[in-house]
Amino acid sequence: MTKIFLFLTLISSFSQQYIFAQNRTPKKTEAQTNWVENTLKTLTLREKIGQMIIVPLNGEFTNTQSEKFGQMRRQIVENKVGGFTLFRGEANSIAALTNEAQRLAKIPLFFSADYERGLRMQLRTGTPFTTNMGVAAGGDVSAAFRQGKIICEEMRAIGANWLFAPVADINNNPDNPVINIRSFGADPQRVGEFVQAVSRGVREANCLSTLKHFPGHGDTATDSHIGLSVVPLDRARLDAVEFVPFQMGIDGGVDAVMTAHLAVPKVTNDELPGTLNPKITTDILRNELKFGGIITTDSMEMGAITKNFPNGASAVMAIKAGADVVLFPPNVEKAIEAIEAAVKKGDITETRIDESARRLLTAKYSLGLNENAQVDLAKVNELIEKPENVREANRTAEKSITLLRNSDNIFPLTVERANKTLFVVIAADDDPIEGIAFMPEVQRRAPRAKIVRLDPRSTAEEYQKVMREAEQFDSIVLAPFVKRAALKGTVALPENQTNFIKQMVATNKPVGIVAFGSPYLIRQFSEAKNYVVTYAIEEVAQTAALRTLFGEVSFAGKLPVSVPGIFGIGAGIIK
Repeated sequence: MTKIFLFLTLISSFSQQYIFAQNRTPKKTEAQTNWVENTLKTLTLREKIGQMIIVPLNGEFTNTQSEKFGQMRRQIVENKVGGFTLFRGEANSIAALTNEAQRLAKIPLFFSADYERGLRMQLRTGTPFTTNMGVAAGGDVSAAFRQGKIICEEMRAIGANWLFAPVADINNNPDNPVINIRSFGADPQRVGEFVQAVSRGVREANCLSTLKHFPGHGDTATDSHIGLSVVPLDRARLDAVEFVPFQMGIDGGVDAVMTAHLAVPKVTNDELPGTLNPKITTDILRNELKFGGIITTDSMEMGAITKNFPNGASAVMAIKAGADVVLFPPNVEKAIEAIEAAVKKGDITETRIDESARRLLTAKYSLGLNENAQVDLAKVNELIEKPENVREANRTAEKSITLLRNSDNIFPLTVERANKTLFVVIAADDDPIEGIAFMPEVQRRAPRAKIVRLDPRSTAEEYQKVMREAEQFDSIVLAPFVKRAALKGTVALPENQTNFIKQMVATNKPVGIVAFGSPYLIRQFSEAKNYVVTYAIEEVAQTAALRTLFGEVSFAGKLPVSVPGIFGIGAGIIK
């Protein structure tokens, strides 16, 4: 009976994978071809170039007679841009804004977004998922599929249709300040499985999915928002590691790939960033990996580009390299004019522009935007943050919490022990979210526990006061928070906070550390005897951690990355 079950399971798995592959490469219908070709014929060269431009859009409320709304109108009516990428805002205001924008557009618009862990990545609303690394720590690939589907369903509710995710980068550099917990881990095959699952969920709910950041942004300690990242890897290494999740995603039929502002000189024999490099974009991604979908640049406003290449020239270079979309050119008009001039000079053929415009129009048709680009404003509050989706996100976060050390058997905490414990939130950033749920959740469970918060504004005297207070308690729980953020350049805890933790660990009391954010933090206090990893700083991770710390759910997470010299992949689940 067991053998029959296993055989049927294998057949089912194979069938699902085959259907998945088939669904990702649908044959073009006659209606689709007719719409795309007829639409293309109506566009001038400048309008076709405009389709290749996507610009940022603040999704906060704006009056339709305001200058802010007028700026959006100019991008649509005058520059004929292909779409916008949403930042900030609130679900209802974005839904109203996307509807107004679609009414103004001759060609339906893309509305893309970096909602890697859901709408909460940018908005104040949305189902609150943990980070990709947290999802992988939970080990459930099907949860990644459900997450992708939920994210897209909420996106479509507000008028967004193109997800700039999943992240296919392998985080194999502990000091990586830009990817880190955004990655699913360090095992190429495993990362590829999660990438495929998220993409499949996104596609099933009818959004475009995007692999990023090709050729792989995981093995660098430089934030490309600040400067050019140079990855000193050869082609054999890229084929064996970095390219694996991208190839798996491409084989699964992902819609788009975002290129990275990083150089791989051992592969290209130059230090031209991949975004502007035909050896990366066309030769490898398009021709060797056989990717036939949309290639988009990363933001052209990032330091790696703006510090080294003029605005118009960089847009032209991106298209000559093979990009279909130029994302956030610093000056849209200059970028369009430069591309148009390059076509008229013969540096870029109009056929090449047509190829990209055709891909983009085909994607818009596949999303159904040609028939209806509007959303029902009355349903936004029905579709965002459904209770069952929030429960799903909470379960995923709970499964991620990883117990790496428990030498003093401090975890799980009993209420009796917690009431005799000093809890210290150590916030590396001046961000109120760091500890915002942790502190009240501890107090609710253990009313007599002492809870304090230290942050960048805390003085040396305040740190010393907490050290003295610790003498009055049986045990100590330290909760360091370090936010991963663009332009920050580091994911390390500041030196004074690291020293404070080391002093606490050196006391003769049981000290538990619950690290919020990067799992690599333990390198700064490797002597810690009791250590928990949460992979995120957000509220969903804080509440999940508290439920786990107090034994309401079991520790289930496994480390999806290696911490050099301390832990290997798969560490966790202390019995």
